Amino acid sequence: MSPNAAADAEARIGRANGRTIIAALAWLALAAAPAPTLADPPCLSLPAPIRDLDAIDYHAGTDGALIDPALRMKNDAAMEPARTFVRLVSASADHFTADGKAAAGLCTIGGLRLWAEGEALLGTMSNSQAQRERTGLLSGLAFAYLKTRDVASSTDRSAIEPWLDKLARGVEASFGDPGRPANRRLALAALATVAVGAAIDNDDHWRFGEKAYDQSLEAINANGVLEIEMLGGERALFDQDFALGSLVMSAELAAREKGKDWQKGEDWYEHGGGALHRLANRVLDGLRDSSWFSKETGKEQALPSGRDLAWIAFYARRFPDRFAGRVPDGAIFQSPRLGGDLAVLAEKWVR
Repeated sequence: MSPNAAADAEARIGRANGRTIIAALAWLALAAAPAPTLADPPCLSLPAPIRDLDAIDYHAGTDGALIDPALRMKNDAAMEPARTFVRLVSASADHFTADGKAAAGLCTIGGLRLWAEGEALLGTMSNSQAQRERTGLLSGLAFAYLKTRDVASSTDRSAIEPWLDKLARGVEASFGDPGRPANRRLALAALATVAVGAAIDNDDHWRFGEKAYDQSLEAINANGVLEIEMLGGERALFDQDFALGSLVMSAELAAREKGKDWQKGEDWYEHGGGALHRLANRVLDGLRDSSWFSKETGKEQALPSGRDLAWIAFYARRFPDRFAGRVPDGAIFQSPRLGGDLAVLAEKWVR
């Protein structure tokens, strides 16, 4: 199974195992906001809150850098309901961002409140893979709330924001060892906690994320790569790209102009002497010609594609001269983990 197969599987809206909630009826009762018009589509049904994550660790080898494809398929199946939930609330948040229709925003808020009241993802994490899964899910949840919180009632906020806070604290506890190597997972933890900090205006989470972000940049060497991710053989380029997406979107959250309470207006692209740009250059060059990665690892490279390249929507818009038109074929600028529909978001955020 190729590294992209899991992303493709995640992109499909599959079966939501177990109970589902008919959200069109439940959500509208949650918020004291204008009711949708007859022209507004109903909210989609969602998987019921999932408290525990029983993930399957598919990493192999003594350093955990290799992937067992069969185990990964089993993990994808186990995580499908939780991923489906995040995908759906992210999609309705995208509609709200694009069109400004309150009904779409209320669908997201209602779903988030449903899972908050069910204490979703706050139970037992079966292993380190479950912790990693929760980190990616949290990033998508935080972005969805960030984009729609203006339509949330005070009651919605009092349910959703403490829940996101608890989830972020759980992520921080699992990634808080300063001695752990800086890898793509730490970069994702940076994004998840920065997104929560932005969404609920929590400086503690924001600064944890910034520290994890800076630690990730420090690990980018003179060749423009995270050294530990070069151990992944055929996945080396893929994993560098994964880390890069998280780092770019962390920097974009920080780059928002001052205005509302969460907007920091900080330039994180220049942290670490511009290390992020070195990583971006190496990845973009590798997408065009992966021979450098093949030479360094001794393996032909599995190329990132589709949603794995969603970060390009922001990077190309903010740095057109650096990017120099290097848009890979097949890029899809939509990823719940990285913020949803990044083409729309970049148009609104990058001026």
